[in-house]
Amino acid sequence: MAKMPPTVSVATETKEGKERAMTILHPYFEFELKHSTAISLQRLSGWTVTAVDGRVWLTEENGGRDVWLQAGDRHLINGRGRVVIEPWSAGGAAADASLRVRLSPPRAQRGSKYGWPRWPRLALMAASA
Repeated sequence: MAKMPPTVSVATETKEGKERAMTILHPYFEFELKHSTAISLQRLSGWTVTAVDGRVWLTEENGGRDVWLQAGDRHLINGRGRVVIEPWSAGGAAADASLRVRLSPPRAQRGSKYGWPRWPRLALMAASA
């Protein structure tokens, strides 16, 4: 039987004084990238990038190196600069498939306030061909 990920409950108070509860079912972000797209993120120091399916290429700003991940591989982000993530295809039919990537926060931050990454303004930059 598969183990369920831990949940985190968050309560907030509105201006009217009412409490609203929110339960975070998974302490990570998971998103899809289509081929020929890239995403640039900031504030990921200590976070882990996982290639859920497919293959990922990523690079870290400020002295980081290029990293290639196969499905299931993980990489711990060390730098404080920008991180660019994009699909890495070997050509063929799989090159048109979308790719799922997971971002997991540092263990010390799970269950508390996250140092949320800075997401781009809903704009993905097209990878240069």
